[in-house]
Amino acid sequence: MSGTYHNRRPAHGLTLIELVVVVAILTLLGGLVVQTLPNLMKRTHLSKCADTITALNKSWAESYALHGRYPDGLDSLLDSTGSTFPKLTPGLSSLLSSGTLSSDEVNALRALGVRTVVDLSPSVANVTYDSAPLGITGRTIDTSGNVAILATPGSTASTYWTANPLGLKRHVNSATGTTVKYVVFGVGPNCTGIGAGKLIQEAPVHFGADDTINPNNVYQRYLTVYSLVTTNTGKVTAYFEAMAGNDVDGPSSAEAHIRQFHEGQAEGA
Repeated sequence: MSGTYHNRRPAHGLTLIELVVVVAILTLLGGLVVQTLPNLMKRTHLSKCADTITALNKSWAESYALHGRYPDGLDSLLDSTGSTFPKLTPGLSSLLSSGTLSSDEVNALRALGVRTVVDLSPSVANVTYDSAPLGITGRTIDTSGNVAILATPGSTASTYWTANPLGLKRHVNSATGTTVKYVVFGVGPNCTGIGAGKLIQEAPVHFGADDTINPNNVYQRYLTVYSLVTTNTGKVTAYFEAMAGNDVDGPSSAEAHIRQFHEGQAEGA
């Protein structure tokens, strides 16, 4: 009987030196991962937020093109007393005030389809998901109720407006006597554009890069901004301005998130 004889080395495990080298390499890699993970999470959130803001802007434009109005039933960012919601992000809270609208301003918003808002409740355990649960009946926007108003350029929020992270263009024009008021709402689960078969399947949550705006602790829905422009003749016109993320410094655009993403990349994040 013939056959081929194979000369094989007997199998053996790692030597002590090889084991030490492997452990040293794994330790080094583990250290690199631990240092990189926070920046990686931050950049992931920035990228996701930019994508969501872009999708919301597209959906709002689609709603107006198809129906001649924007989605309604928005979160007011106020509580039932008419005050700004106490669990807003630090940046947003510092930029908002609670105020009333004139009848012309109310009518201008209604002409865009924005007619009802849902007030938030600070007593719930999980702010993001339960502060305005699905199924709450909103109140009608009128001259007797308050809305959340964003600080305007030239106000105390000078640092925010210097950067202008929303890229808003309809600013105060003292030469022509034109004034502007920015009104901000949240895109919560009661919004008419949210739900099965609608513009957006579920009300999205903004995960900020900073843990101080963790959605378990503060309101972190996305924001929609409208302007109320009053001419020197007293005519009021409302405009949809932008969708925004709820960032640590205040409302911010997709472009602002993308810029932060690439700045982090340039720093080796």
